[in-house]
Amino acid sequence: EIPLIPVLEEMEQNGFKINKKEIQKLGAFAEKEIQKLEKEICKLAGAEFNISSTKQLSEVLFGRLNLSGRIRKTPKGKLSTRAQELEKLREVHPIIPLILEYRELQKLKTTYIDPFPKLIDPKDGRLHTTFIQTGTVTGRLSSQNPNLQNIPIKTELGQEFRKVFVAEKGFKLLSLDYSQLELRIAAHIAGDEKMIQTFKRGEDVHLRTAAEVFDVSPEMVTPRMRREAKALNFGIIYGMGPQGFARSAGIKQTEAKKFIEKYFEEFPKIAEYMEDRRAEAHEKGVIKNLFGRQRNLSEIHSSIPELVRQAERMAINFPIQSVAADITKMSMIKIHEYTKKNYRQNEVKILLQVHDEIVLEVKKELVEKLTVEFKKIMESVYELGAPLVAEAKVGDNWSEMKNA
Repeated sequence: EIPLIPVLEEMEQNGFKINKKEIQKLGAFAEKEIQKLEKEICKLAGAEFNISSTKQLSEVLFGRLNLSGRIRKTPKGKLSTRAQELEKLREVHPIIPLILEYRELQKLKTTYIDPFPKLIDPKDGRLHTTFIQTGTVTGRLSSQNPNLQNIPIKTELGQEFRKVFVAEKGFKLLSLDYSQLELRIAAHIAGDEKMIQTFKRGEDVHLRTAAEVFDVSPEMVTPRMRREAKALNFGIIYGMGPQGFARSAGIKQTEAKKFIEKYFEEFPKIAEYMEDRRAEAHEKGVIKNLFGRQRNLSEIHSSIPELVRQAERMAINFPIQSVAADITKMSMIKIHEYTKKNYRQNEVKILLQVHDEIVLEVKKELVEKLTVEFKKIMESVYELGAPLVAEAKVGDNWSEMKNA
């Protein structure tokens, strides 16, 4: 963490060039879209109401429309209208996808589009965020004023919004993103040879998992099978059980239970890893990662079953997610050292880190050379059984990046 401090300081000073005109255009477009969605939602509800009011929304969904499902209740005993609960009703009524889209647009508009113009430094036309090293228990970096870690990218408007992050004239944006980092770490820590070999051969791990779980040849794997295997691969390392998997894959719980059992038959070392982490958490009340970063899990000794289950999930996920955070930080330090030694500051700048992605601004004529060098640094920063792979993209803005 200490060698990272000067890197973050420099990143904060560098800032990210912002296209102010694009933001203003987006603001007007978002407003129109929000108004359109409001009309459609109220029409489906059969009455006008304030969609942003959880009380009114709850009355419409669970009273007027009488929607039902396995929805959790709030501490006050009311049915929850949180996004993850509404997701369970996505297929139940056409109003739900519209409400989720409305919320996403509102969040983008109020959190990013509206405040951004005021946050741009008038001297350099750049946005200077503040990076927080100690803001998450896993060691992942977070940022504030504004928070650049949570910009929605699944919606069309979220992708459009990324276009406002641009490179200076004569420069390009270079993005390097670790491929399936957490799954590679999981395979390494668990010592699961089948999964490690899949990564070593450069195969599609979700395709291979689908082939194993469904007991078919890779050529016979359908897109639906691969989707379910992907949900399972990521879900397992987050300690997800049959109920969570059933929800994320859109299948029945009994089917989900069978899938998980078959998964553990095919990848027994992953099951062993999960059991060992749970036992360690119960025994010690803390969990450590490969590099010694640790997390207190005192809630594992709680008398409340839900808190115990939550702590067990954290015990499984923390050693994986925190190593992903540490490896990305190690890469940032190495890239910074390399550029300091070989280039002037105005030739290459580290701008941002989001999850497993590092975004830089590089002089056009240096892009090709630095893409090779930075990939080499990121892929060799730490040796895992399942080799590290970094994917590079280049572009004039953060949304329209092409493979380098």
